[in-house]
Amino acid sequence: MNIPLQLCFLYKKCWTPEIDTVLVDTIVRLKDQTKWVLTEFPNYFFFTPAKEIKNVRGTCFTEDELRKRVKFMQVRYQTFKEIINHEGAFWDMPSKSVIAADDVWIKIFKKNAFAAAYYYNHEPLYNKLVMLFGMEDVKIEDEKEVIVISETTEKLPTEDTNYFTYDEGSEEVNSPFIFPSPNVRRKLFVEDGDQTDRESTTLGRDRVLPKPPLVPSGKEKSSRASSCASTSPIGWWHQVHI
Repeated sequence: MNIPLQLCFLYKKCWTPEIDTVLVDTIVRLKDQTKWVLTEFPNYFFFTPAKEIKNVRGTCFTEDELRKRVKFMQVRYQTFKEIINHEGAFWDMPSKSVIAADDVWIKIFKKNAFAAAYYYNHEPLYNKLVMLFGMEDVKIEDEKEVIVISETTEKLPTEDTNYFTYDEGSEEVNSPFIFPSPNVRRKLFVEDGDQTDRESTTLGRDRVLPKPPLVPSGKEKSSRASSCASTSPIGWWHQVHI
C-alpha cells in the first residue's frame, strides 16, 4: 500500500516532535500540581508551555494554537488506542510499530482514515498522552459490601435474657426498668442449739459477750434501789457496772 510517512500526518508547519514533547510534559506537570482531572484545560495551563517553547525553540505560539494542538494530540491518542485494540493488530513495542495484515489495515482505514499515520510507526508520545487523557479510561465501579465467612463457629447463648419491651406508640413516660437484685436473707431468730452470747448471727467473726452471774452476791449489790417486780437480771446488771 502506498501510505505517506508519519511526518506528513503529525508534523506540519512549525510543529516538531521536540515542541510536542515540551507542550505535553508541561501540561502533565500542571495537572499533577493542580490535581486537575478533566480533559478540558483552563487558559492559564497554556501560558507556561508557551513560555517554555519560546525559550527552547524560539518559536512563539498563541494560547489558541496550543489549545488546538492539544486537541489534535487527543485525536492521535484515541486513534492509536483504537488500532492496538482492533482484532488482528498487535503493538510491537521493541520495534515501535503496529503489526497487522493488509486486510486488517484496510478495515481500520475504513473506520478512521487518520489511522494511516501509524502504518509505519507507533505513537511516539503514547505513554505521555495516557497521562494527559487517560482519565477517561478509568471506570469506577460501585462499592460492594464484602462479607467474610469465618470457618469457626460460635455457640449462641440459649438462656433467656432479661429485657423489657418498649412500646413506641405509648405516650406514657415510665421510669426505666430496674432489675431486682438477688434477695439477701438474714437470720432474724436464734434457732435452738445456736450460741446466744454473740453480737450477730452472721458468719462473720465476732466476740463473746460476758455473761452476767445468775445470782448476785452481796458484794455486787448496788446501793441504788431497784424494782422488786422486775424479773429480768438486766436491770441490776447495769447497776453493778455503772
